[in-house]
Amino acid sequence: MVSGDSGASDDVESRAATWVVRSAEGPLSDVEQQQLDNWLSENSRHLGAYVRAQAVWIDVDRLAALDGGRDIEPVPQARHWPWRRMALAASVLIAVSGGLIAQDRLGGRIATARGEVREVALDDGSKLFLNGDTVVQVRFAGKERRILLRRGEASFQVAHDRARPFIVQADAVSVRAVGTDFAVGIADAGDVSVTVAQGVVAVTEKETGQPRQHMLRHDEQFVAAATGTRRVGLDAREVNRRLAWRKGQLVFRGQMLATAAAEVNRYAAKPVVINDPSLGRAEFMGVFNVGDARAFARGAAAAFNGEVVETDKAFILSREQNSPSH
Repeated sequence: MVSGDSGASDDVESRAATWVVRSAEGPLSDVEQQQLDNWLSENSRHLGAYVRAQAVWIDVDRLAALDGGRDIEPVPQARHWPWRRMALAASVLIAVSGGLIAQDRLGGRIATARGEVREVALDDGSKLFLNGDTVVQVRFAGKERRILLRRGEASFQVAHDRARPFIVQADAVSVRAVGTDFAVGIADAGDVSVTVAQGVVAVTEKETGQPRQHMLRHDEQFVAAATGTRRVGLDAREVNRRLAWRKGQLVFRGQMLATAAAEVNRYAAKPVVINDPSLGRAEFMGVFNVGDARAFARGAAAAFNGEVVETDKAFILSREQNSPSH
């Protein structure tokens, strides 16, 4: 288990490298995650060191070159190979301390597991929220602050700095802001959505032909899909509902039960399965903690005179026998 104590500059880089390697081996335990979060929040230098170490970790080709051109194989089971973890951490540390990887060129990789929601404080004072199964890269340079959204959904509360615009890139869509609150998501089908809670952002599409720009204001959403683009207005209540995951909650106000279950299943280790199509079309209301599929299934069953059968693999939701359809 990695210690969270702070230390001298070289010790900070060493601890950051060790944390990155440990995180790459598999999900952190609750205790380890808390230790890492505490260590990152102790000092802005800790986050900077962590981002630099992540940049080295993701650039496998560069690490291979540093290793004399030999392939670096992934760690199959770190607990069986403690020396391997130490060697890889040392390689990361050497690259970071030697200045071989520049943050403005590679940026740091930050990722969440399925069901994990994470808040990260960036060096400029902005806040980054990552939804479950999300990957971003942080590439801050002198004249701009750039985030690459590789997968999933992320929300940004941007610290105002007119001299350094904040840019989020998601596939062929880029979002430019100075000081605002917005979210960007990439759906499984490849659609890119931008939802603005506060301020104004400039959204640019570069898929085909000439780039097109759209100015998006608070309580608006822009979606770029294979079938075209659309822009819709949302009330503040709906924006807050869609971003409730940042606080670890899922809020439903009249969504179809099947749609709500799909959102719950995004975080759940054991999914909710609805075996009655008419039940799946019923409108549902409720507030639940992220990952609590059991409470959702029981709440839905109570709302629609249904029943829940829990198996090893799922919560199966159905109507009670002889219960009328809605």
